[in-house]
Amino acid sequence: MDPKIIDFHVHAGKFSLLRDDIQGLLTKFPFEEEVDVKDIFSNPETLKNYLMLNGVERAVILAECGPGTNFSIDSSLILDFCKNDDFFIPFGSINPNHHDDPIGEWKKDKKRGIRGYKFYPADHDFNPFTDTMMSLYGLCEEASQPIIFHTGFTGQKDTEQKHIRPEEFRQLAERFEGLRIIFAHGGKPLWYQEAIEIATTYPNVYLDTALVPATEVLNWLKSDSAVKDKILFGSDLPVCGAYSAVKKKLIESGISTDDLNRIFRGNAERLLAGIQLNQVEPEFA
Repeated sequence: MDPKIIDFHVHAGKFSLLRDDIQGLLTKFPFEEEVDVKDIFSNPETLKNYLMLNGVERAVILAECGPGTNFSIDSSLILDFCKNDDFFIPFGSINPNHHDDPIGEWKKDKKRGIRGYKFYPADHDFNPFTDTMMSLYGLCEEASQPIIFHTGFTGQKDTEQKHIRPEEFRQLAERFEGLRIIFAHGGKPLWYQEAIEIATTYPNVYLDTALVPATEVLNWLKSDSAVKDKILFGSDLPVCGAYSAVKKKLIESGISTDDLNRIFRGNAERLLAGIQLNQVEPEFA
């Protein structure tokens, strides 16, 4: 099988700007012999070529404006990285501990072409359920912008591992029925079943496979067949190491070809349908 892929979880930016422990996370796992992970992370053309070589048709590129990136990989940097290339789908980062006016930041991002967000409550040490954040999610719902939350334990140092359980975000699925919510990492490693139950209960909730063992993804499908339409492939590149190895493990896991096609591409394609990808709005729209 040589799948066509929409990758919903790719990190990029400037390697030299990262905190030491994050540089360590990005270089922990080996890559193919000829691959320079620092170049993949920092160079749009290198990243695109590497992903395309592995069958990727589109990739969601994630900003992360927090302590681990020294607040450097913000929405603006990711927009510059993506450069309106249709291959890339730029997702922004709003951190209420860093941005004095999260709503104003969202308005600027929307005009500049951000198509969704990833939020990091644990790594950035903020409460994701304040009135301001709730208003922000409402704006994302109105604008058809999917949002991703890190769920499960985080590998960054100096975090208190708060707001990492999928169950906490059930309230958002109920309150914002039109808001597409993705649980990154599917609640790894302790809350997989919790994540599956929420994803199969609410039409607007999805899981991504970033750093989830392929054998565990197979277990998801065995535990509840309805989850097959809610799983998005996410590599977590470059944290995952060699892309070819990640893909190979999933293909050889015992998951059916039909379900693999859903996971690698079909589910993401349906989720993204209707979003005006990578089109910057007029300044006075």
